[in-house]
Amino acid sequence: MPSIGERMAWKAVLWVVASYLLGSIPFGLVVSGVIFKKDIRTLGSGNIGATNVLRNFGVQPFIAVTMLDMGKGVAAVVVGRALGLGPGLSLLAGLFSIVGHNWSIYLRFQGGKGIATSGGVIIAAYPWQVIVVVIGTFLLAVLVSRIMSVGSLTSALAFPLSTLIFLRHDLSGYWPHLCVSVLASLFAFYRHRANIRRLLAGEEPRIRLKRGTGGARS
Repeated sequence: MPSIGERMAWKAVLWVVASYLLGSIPFGLVVSGVIFKKDIRTLGSGNIGATNVLRNFGVQPFIAVTMLDMGKGVAAVVVGRALGLGPGLSLLAGLFSIVGHNWSIYLRFQGGKGIATSGGVIIAAYPWQVIVVVIGTFLLAVLVSRIMSVGSLTSALAFPLSTLIFLRHDLSGYWPHLCVSVLASLFAFYRHRANIRRLLAGEEPRIRLKRGTGGARS
């Protein structure tokens, strides 16, 4: 009969894998297909994320996809805690939900850029100060630049920095938080590499809502 430690180890492995599968659900593709009968991958930038949904279908679908994608990160952490996995393993599950969103097994390891799912992990697992800084940075950057990728990249940079600042008093206890924040930030910058090239060239489009098939990139 397996020991308590072995059972916990299996529980952790199964939930981390389940979190990846949950994160892999492409809600942008689901919403565009179910509600609008269109494949979001054939519109705009071809990305399955909320920004491309915003540009092609408007604000309400954007909000719906954002909440669903955030929910993947929240669920990974919250359910992990409910299963008794503890903060570190729950954060690992949250990280794998981000990995699933970015490299979905259902889309041949293609996917989104992980910003909303990362936001869900932050809301579920991080101190309120980090939440305020990351979300505030995103909103301020978008309002000033009117470029969604600027907000995403700025908040991705603010995530590990604010984690380090607000948890520096006990990094020995909060090192999983710092590790996850750094990895999530690196994932975001990697997935935004095309946006970064366009930003440097001055070619990144500003927010402009469109309906129909539109051609704006995100």
